Amino acid sequence: MSACIPSPPGTLRIALTLVGTGEPLLRLEKRLSCAAAGLGLALDLDIQKDAAALGIPFDQTPAVLLDGRVVFNGLPRTEEIEAWLCQAFQSGNQP
Repeated sequence: MSACIPSPPGTLRIALTLVGTGEPLLRLEKRLSCAAAGLGLALDLDIQKDAAALGIPFDQTPAVLLDGRVVFNGLPRTEEIEAWLCQAFQSGNQP
């Protein structure tokens, strides 16, 4: 899947894990990519389809993990994701 806007070289890269399958996962991936691109961030996404192996109930997918911790589940709006990214990474503080 392609991001909304390609990130230039040297852009801050954030590693996240996406957990889930199907259309909900694709929608979440698109929203994450668009939110990051809007802030000038780049994402390295690791997609895991076996939620049970990660201890995440299927009904709580799709989910986004940062350092093994769930930071979103379900389908948050792009604006919510952007606000989280801005607060967590633009200020220089990592969650």
